[in-house]
Amino acid sequence: MLRLRPLPASLALVSMAVGAIVIISLAAVAFIPLLLGAAVVTAWLVALLLLGWAGIEALAALERWVETDPRFKR
Repeated sequence: MLRLRPLPASLALVSMAVGAIVIISLAAVAFIPLLLGAAVVTAWLVALLLLGWAGIEALAALERWVETDPRFKR
């Protein structure tokens, strides 16, 4: 079994705590841009889908208007 004296054990504990804080901070700094990029891509996809749907609905409304307007029945 590994036995450490109090001073080396406390130094190791402090070093591990500082290292954990640094690693977590670096991971957060690396992860935040990824989340932001994913949110932007998702927003673009939703906007494109909504615009596509609106375009299809507009074409359907145009088709109904052309079918019912007497100017196009010649």
